[in-house]
Amino acid sequence: MTRTQKQLGLFSLLLAADQLSKWWIQQPDFHAFTVIDGFFNIIRAYNPGVAFSMFADLPASLRQWLLPGITIGIAIAVLFWWWQERRHAGITSWLLVLILTGAVGNIWDRIQLGYVVDFIDWYVRIGGSEYHWPAFNIADACISVAVVLLLVTGFRKH
Repeated sequence: MTRTQKQLGLFSLLLAADQLSKWWIQQPDFHAFTVIDGFFNIIRAYNPGVAFSMFADLPASLRQWLLPGITIGIAIAVLFWWWQERRHAGITSWLLVLILTGAVGNIWDRIQLGYVVDFIDWYVRIGGSEYHWPAFNIADACISVAVVLLLVTGFRKH
């Protein structure tokens, strides 16, 4: 199996996991539940904006076209970058696959539903207060992990 085939396999596997998890969360009989008390829940949340609900307050008519359009443009740029990097032995092409997977997973939601489905709720309890990270999904995790690792590795080809 070639490197490109492995990367396409990873893309397919993660995209399927993202979409299946979002499908499950949207089922009428789904109920939020605690995975690790004081740290991690599975919930149902809808994000009409982008990362951390940025631009969620834009008029719906503008969000409907602007956010998918920007995301599609970024996905196309990442696809071209991946195409150039895919034969190199470094980690960059693998990380670009993660970014592309996340972009496609969220574009699909945004076009199909008009919002992105989120369900991972991380938080900590300190004293009597809870501090929650914004809810996210598998696609968001793929993008976030890849971007951090790209920054850490310095976009290495070796």
